[in-house]
Amino acid sequence: MITVQDVNPTNVITGSTFQEMGQAMSKLTIAYRNLDSSPAIEEQVAERFADLEKLGAHIESCDAVIEASDRRQVSGREFTVRLKIGVPGPDIEVERRIGRSEPAPDVNQAIREAFDVARRAILERKPR
Repeated sequence: MITVQDVNPTNVITGSTFQEMGQAMSKLTIAYRNLDSSPAIEEQVAERFADLEKLGAHIESCDAVIEASDRRQVSGREFTVRLKIGVPGPDIEVERRIGRSEPAPDVNQAIREAFDVARRAILERKPR
């Protein structure tokens, strides 16, 4: 089950829920700030989340917040991706921000980097 939320600048949340290709997935929530929801972003986040689930970390939930800076730079925008992954023990929290020193090419880079950090954190917690 994936929940998609649009968060407008006044923090009013509207949501819709849909099933991901009939697969039994743990709960995944995607929220957007200063950015329109996008099927392409949702697909990439769902794929990255599915990859994390394959690690066998007993993921209970994953809250992803995709945020764009509210002001446009000369070219590109700053993107922030925050992940809160519910696992047994302390939750894993990741924040990746790109585009500070130079404009980000797109939000996909921030998503990739955030999930890569989450993957490493999950692997570090697994008993060897």
